[in-house]
Amino acid sequence: MAKSKLHARKSAGGKAQNPKPSTGAGPSSAPDAASLIDKAHTLLAQSNFELAIKFLARAIQLEPANLEARELLGVAELEGGDPDVGRERRVLTGLITPQHLLHLFPPHTAEPPSSPSPYLYLAQSASDPQEALGYYSTGASIIERKLGVDQGKGKGRVPEPGLAETETEDVEAEERAMAVRCLVAMIEIWMSDLCMEDAAEANCEALVTRALGVAPEDVEVRLALASIRMSQSRADEARDVVLGLFNEMEGKEPFDPTLPSLPARLNLARQLLEHSLHLEALDTITTAREEDELNVEAAYLEGWAWFLRAEAVLENPSFQVAVPPKTESRPARGEVEMEGDENQAEEDEDSGPENMSPDECFAESMRALVETAKLYSEQEYPDEGIGAHTAELLEGLEKRGVKPAILDEAEGETEGEDGGWEDVEDVEMA
Repeated sequence: MAKSKLHARKSAGGKAQNPKPSTGAGPSSAPDAASLIDKAHTLLAQSNFELAIKFLARAIQLEPANLEARELLGVAELEGGDPDVGRERRVLTGLITPQHLLHLFPPHTAEPPSSPSPYLYLAQSASDPQEALGYYSTGASIIERKLGVDQGKGKGRVPEPGLAETETEDVEAEERAMAVRCLVAMIEIWMSDLCMEDAAEANCEALVTRALGVAPEDVEVRLALASIRMSQSRADEARDVVLGLFNEMEGKEPFDPTLPSLPARLNLARQLLEHSLHLEALDTITTAREEDELNVEAAYLEGWAWFLRAEAVLENPSFQVAVPPKTESRPARGEVEMEGDENQAEEDEDSGPENMSPDECFAESMRALVETAKLYSEQEYPDEGIGAHTAELLEGLEKRGVKPAILDEAEGETEGEDGGWEDVEDVEMA
């Protein structure tokens, strides 16, 4: 589950004050529920869920009816709690759901919660797609009403007294992001679990229209739009969307804060491959691999992209762009003619994936897929589809007699001590 900045605005009462030193004449002051909740907000922002749970449990002991404490406790348990250690859980319609979130709903309260967070987290824990849709729909509607975009009637957040302009902008950005998560999650449910339903296409169209109304430039919304257009056999429109996203990212270095999230980039890479845009996909995957070299999906997509590129060049050799010949120049008097490393470096700078032969692309594919298999096994990665496809591709490459490309020494942290790759047979696929 993706971590989010929940409840950025602290509850009234502010930060807890340090207790004054005891004079011995009376009991020392104990923290109240408000100060415990305030501390829990800080711990959640630091992803210290275990300690946040302890603070919130204490706050609930002091004020059992405190809805904010119960909501945060449910969120903390879903984000990072250990289901086997100190967590109260109950079964509800076949689900394992944090009890503290259920206490926010009738009959425990007079009214259901007005905050979208409980609905979002209950949706993420739901196993039934229709139930998840219900929670997501309620959460999205709450946020849209706050933003003033309900049913497409205008834009702009409903003003909230007591907030500075910058605070209002931050809150609005957070709310728009949460609304997008709800709407995109609903689209994904309709396109996967409920794709055979008669209403699937119409509901996806309505949901993506709502999402574009909330955040028209959001990367995940535009990726969802591209997926919908592909499912409608409107491939040209889908291609335009993903190419537009790629063009906005092209040339940016890894770790650039303006890059979309790593999962969004991997989603984009998959969609680029669907349109046979292999070079663009490889460029997109490069930033992801440099940012997280242990990411199994990124390694797999790199191997798959190289494989598809090799097949494309085999089928149409004109796809391979020849490296332009270099004009030889004699060194000036007093200069020593440098050969070897410098000349090779210049050649490497002028050579890229577009210049590589099918054999070279297959070798790069095998390098990435061998690494994928190794990471898959070490991490006990849960996506069996990636594992099966990786094994299938490696088997095909072995039959071709392909040997994996060797990384430069500077990049050889994933190689063995002798600089060589493990044999494919040595990499066990789960």
